[in-house]
Amino acid sequence: MRVLHRLNVIILLLLIFFIAYIRYLTGFYIFEDRSLLDALLVSLIVIFLAYIINSLAGSLILRRVSTAKDRYTLRKTVSVLVTVLVFAALFAIWIERTTTLLIAYGILSAGVAIALQDLLRSIAGGVLIIMTRPFKAGDRIQVGDSTGDVLDIGSFSTSIMEIREWVDADQYTGRILHIPNSFVLNQTIKNYTRDYSFIWDEVRILLIYGSNWKKAEKIALKAAGPIVGEFESLARTELLLMGEKYFTTTYEVQTKLFMRLEENWIEMRLRYVVEPRKRRAVSHLLISSILEALEKEEDIMVGTAVGIDLIKAQDEG
Repeated sequence: MRVLHRLNVIILLLLIFFIAYIRYLTGFYIFEDRSLLDALLVSLIVIFLAYIINSLAGSLILRRVSTAKDRYTLRKTVSVLVTVLVFAALFAIWIERTTTLLIAYGILSAGVAIALQDLLRSIAGGVLIIMTRPFKAGDRIQVGDSTGDVLDIGSFSTSIMEIREWVDADQYTGRILHIPNSFVLNQTIKNYTRDYSFIWDEVRILLIYGSNWKKAEKIALKAAGPIVGEFESLARTELLLMGEKYFTTTYEVQTKLFMRLEENWIEMRLRYVVEPRKRRAVSHLLISSILEALEKEEDIMVGTAVGIDLIKAQDEG
């Protein structure tokens, strides 16, 4: 690779010296004036400088950036920017009149913007992701209707392992989604794990009117303690740390139970903190433990009045 790089530099230098020699040290010319040789010489110098700048930037990125993925993204971005600037410079060199140049630039810009608008937006989105870092590889994010774990952030698209969709839970479907990076320009990014690696979730329990709801409340909280207690201390610590960066209004992460009266039942909602990737497993453990404890109590009936009446009618029939 280094041999090829040196060979390219040598070839460009030889061409520059050759054109300069013809232009300034000989009387040889093909056309009436030497404007063609001037434009060709300047064009070769521009290409040579662009090649050197791109090579130096690549070497600097290679030394300063630690991860291969970030090195690749930055080098691609620099390469695209240098290429665009070279084309603009060459266009200016070969167009003589200012008015014609402005018109040509306008037509070229409009054509490029229309033909490559999606590509340019994706490149701009990739640069924005690198600069602002709204998410990183490994984060769980939601963009529009797509939710999943970030596998890779490329120059033009972001790859995520999908969750949900036909799976009615926060678990993988097995599909890998490639989302154009332009989404960061006009869509809300919901990050489940950045800065705070916990979410609040709720378990819904229904009781028949007449049930001992006070006892049910104590049983539910007692059953939840061993399951979600480990998350509370960790979540509280992270909230305190997050308070150094953001304005947080609460540091309350304690598991709580809230009740609401409905037409045919008493609704209990157990609110707790949990790691996003353990959401379904923890919810299953909580429901199993709470139902098992409530079934032992004769004065607590789980379900709705309508559901109980249907069960009785089936038993009598």
